[in-house]
Amino acid sequence: AKVTEKGYRPAVAAGVAACVSMPLATYWVGETALPLVLAFAFLAGALGFIGASSIESGPMPNMAITMLGVVWIGVMGAFATLILRWSTFGDGTPWGTDTLVLIAIGVVANDVGAYFVGTAFGRTPLRGWISPGKSVEGFLGGTILTLLVLLVIGIQDLSDTWSSTSHLLMLGIVISAMAPLGDLTESMFKRNLDVKDFGAVIRGHGGVLDRFDGFLFTLPAVYYLMLVIEPWTAFTP
Repeated sequence: AKVTEKGYRPAVAAGVAACVSMPLATYWVGETALPLVLAFAFLAGALGFIGASSIESGPMPNMAITMLGVVWIGVMGAFATLILRWSTFGDGTPWGTDTLVLIAIGVVANDVGAYFVGTAFGRTPLRGWISPGKSVEGFLGGTILTLLVLLVIGIQDLSDTWSSTSHLLMLGIVISAMAPLGDLTESMFKRNLDVKDFGAVIRGHGGVLDRFDGFLFTLPAVYYLMLVIEPWTAFTP
């Protein structure tokens, strides 16, 4: 809706269908569904523009905008269902649900720490041309609070999956790197489009997408971190 206001004409039907089907397909099939749905989304969008009446449809920029939405929301969001599969298809193990809860806690802690530390002590812009309100001090504050919260979870033995302190520190580092990157990316796109909100549901707070930008960038990174370290192997019943 926002890019349409700025004169772009994305392939809405193909893009929305891809964003809806991507997490559903990965939930039932797994990672192999990602390139398949992505290819079908590209083909559907291309066919739509081929059927347009003239070059005035702007096929290149509008296809790029369409695929941006598909990758940003559809592909990255689908990693939530890939993580969830560890619980659904893992003989009753809580690996997926545990991890999603920890991601949510970590991203919120990162956002809270960055906001309060940045507000109180922020002096050095993180990327001034993107978002003057985001500071290096806020980034460090978000990182520290994320690590502290996850360490407390480990000390209190609140997770059956992430029971190792070293694994929780790795998880905290990944969240602290990827959540701000997601936030900066959305701010960069909004700055480029000269809009305040992506959406009309939560006006003045960046829109609904602003509540999920950190999650979307964090999900794929945590998924592959899990594949590498297999945190559940550190758990001894």
